[in-house]
Amino acid sequence: MAFLDNSGDIILDAVLTDTGRKRLAAGDGSFRIDKFALGDDEIDYSLYRNSNNLALGRHPSGSAYYDLTIMQTPVLEAFTNNTSTMRSKLITYAKSDLLYLPVIKINNKMHKTTNGNIDSSARFASANAVVPSTGYLFTADRDTTNVFGVDNLAGLILGNTDDYNNPGNAIFFDQGLDSADLSVENLSTTGMRSETQYILEVDNRIFEITTAADNGPKPTTPSYIDDDNIASYYFSKNSKGGYFAPATGIPAFTTNTGNNNNRGDSMTVIGNGATTGRYGSRIGFRLKSALNIETATSLFTLVGGTVSADYADPGGTSTTYYYIDTVLRLTGYTTGYRIEIPLRVLKKQ
Repeated sequence: MAFLDNSGDIILDAVLTDTGRKRLAAGDGSFRIDKFALGDDEIDYSLYRNSNNLALGRHPSGSAYYDLTIMQTPVLEAFTNNTSTMRSKLITYAKSDLLYLPVIKINNKMHKTTNGNIDSSARFASANAVVPSTGYLFTADRDTTNVFGVDNLAGLILGNTDDYNNPGNAIFFDQGLDSADLSVENLSTTGMRSETQYILEVDNRIFEITTAADNGPKPTTPSYIDDDNIASYYFSKNSKGGYFAPATGIPAFTTNTGNNNNRGDSMTVIGNGATTGRYGSRIGFRLKSALNIETATSLFTLVGGTVSADYADPGGTSTTYYYIDTVLRLTGYTTGYRIEIPLRVLKKQ
């Protein structure tokens, strides 16, 4: 749904998702809208009293006009894809004295090496990769993994069946108050609740999910798969504690090293790690190739393409791959905070 105010007639543009149309078409009177959510994905709040806007004369001076650029921002047209409708949902807090709100950040400091130790090497794709710097390369099969010839290349996830158990394939996320103005504490000790429930969304045709534990169990079953083949996994600390720290393969936050000037977790991305930031929860898991991308190329030709690149040896010989660009989406169930991580799935041609 989109709300369009053109300073004349106010237009409310609403469309049903695929699921909504299916339920309406049933014609049995069961279709009722009893819940809705609001979002503001198209708004860039940095435009509020932005110095560049003032310098460029984009709006008049005076406090009454500071938000004029924001108010004149075009609004997204309503569309039916239920997996892409809103990235950031608006939420209401009863407390009016909050100065900080919790966030979720991918932990690009932590990954496990092949021997199971925690290493501080960055796990993001290198600058030469075609994916964004906050993303991962993912090998769909053994032939593709062999191109790289290493198990711990930064930004590489081995998805083939015989290598996905590699501890280095674990992905970690940290949640908390990411501020350098707050001294190190766990949220639970300050009267605020940590995020204890998450929803993970991935393309079910491409990925399967398991814990970050060494030689972990078989991939877990999705909680729900929608009509766009997006699998949703619901993780609760009470029922699926193996995905939360402290659990096998997922170390807990460190909040006391015996030195009051350096008592934080050097492996976290919340605060500056050493002395600031309020730590909430840490969740981790691994990705495995689904059977139809490990053993076939039909999905690559349907929704992907081909690329010739030297990911494994920058400046060396290029290799031709089938590829699919996709995202991994993690949402905090309590706060509604959402983070999306780009992935490029590679299969040697």
